[in-house]
Order: sequence, then structure tokens, then C-alpha cells
Amino acid sequence: MVAMRSSGNYPLQKSVEVDEMTIGGQEEGTRGRKNLNKKLVVLAIERSGKGVSRMYDKVITHASAKELGTFMKSCIDKTAKIKTDAWIGYAPLKTHFTELFQIQSGKKGSNFPDIHRVIMGFKGWLRGMHHSVKHLQAYIDEYAYRFNRSSMKEGIFDNLLKRMVRAEPCLCNLIRE
Repeated sequence: MVAMRSSGNYPLQKSVEVDEMTIGGQEEGTRGRKNLNKKLVVLAIERSGKGVSRMYDKVITHASAKELGTFMKSCIDKTAKIKTDAWIGYAPLKTHFTELFQIQSGKKGSNFPDIHRVIMGFKGWLRGMHHSVKHLQAYIDEYAYRFNRSSMKEGIFDNLLKRMVRAEPCLCNLIRE
């Protein structure tokens, strides 16, 4: 839904983690980025206190420096302290983000527990709700909308109604695609 799409006006700041995830069923002999039948999603979270305060995410076609950079520049403040895994696609971004640190992934995501908790929460929510990978960006927009407003339980519905009224109209044939 267009109304749940982030405005992008509030970049993540301070302590940020970035990682990618794949969405799709398991296939024998392929894992992670090598699987061409799965969709790739890049995710960024802002850590605060003992947990995660906000997140941004986007469906991408490749985990290249260009696509990762476009995403990160659109949603993360230049001065943020960013932690990523050691994937080669992040290395060129150190010229733009001076506080970007690449760390080897630990066993089962042990070096990135917060972002992996968000990823597992999203995947569990997705399994229970939606079934068409064609609308994946809309699904992750909805999840991020709900996640980023989880502290405003009473006002989330009113906020969504306001955003729906202000959003551009969406034609029926676009919804069905």
C-alpha cells in the first residue's frame, strides 16, 4: 500500500546495522545471494538503548556497491556509525560513510543479533500473511511501517488513515499487478 511507504525524510542515525536477506523457498544446492529464484532485500536498522528503534528496507536485484549505496545514501545519515558484514559490496561505500565498519559474520548471526532478530520477525510475519513475491516491496513497506510505529499503538490507525488520504490515488489495475 502506497500510504505505508516511508517518506525517507528521517534518515537512520547514530548506531546502524545493514544486512541483506533472501526471500523465497529453500532449494537444494544453492544458498543466499547465489540463488536466482529468490528475491534479495537490503535492510537497515537503527539501534537505540537495548533494542531497535527504526528500520528501512528495499527489494534489490543485486548486492552490488551501486545498489547497496543507493539504498544506504537514501536512508542513513552520513555521520552514522554503520556496522555491516564483510560482503565486498559494502567496501566502496567507506568513502561516503566514514564510520562504516565491516565485521565477519559470526555463527548464526551472532555478531548482528538485532538485525537478525528483525529479519526473523519479518520472515515469520511474511509466512503467516502473504504469498506473492510479486508484491514483496509492498509487504516490506507494510512491515517497516508497523515496526517503526510499534510504540504508538493507539495512534497507528489514525496515522495510516491520514497517510492514505494524502497519498496519490492508486488505480485498480496497478493493485492487481
